[in-house]
Amino acid sequence: MPHPKDITKQVIDRLMNLKEFTIKVRVEDNWLPVGIVPFNIHIKDNIATVSIPALNEEEAKEKVAEYFGSDDFVE
Repeated sequence: MPHPKDITKQVIDRLMNLKEFTIKVRVEDNWLPVGIVPFNIHIKDNIATVSIPALNEEEAKEKVAEYFGSDDFVE
């Protein structure tokens, strides 16, 4: 089992290396978030623009795809 000191260091290192990414994904007509939204979302013309902290763009897209249930990203 990892030592609490090691876990704390890993968490701090992760937080220090987070960057904010802007990801765009297509959403259905009249899509509305349900419950607590874990990041900033702006929706216009069925495209959700999401600002999300992550270590890299791949991780950001994974989080967005998980939340929206879609990986129909817009470049």
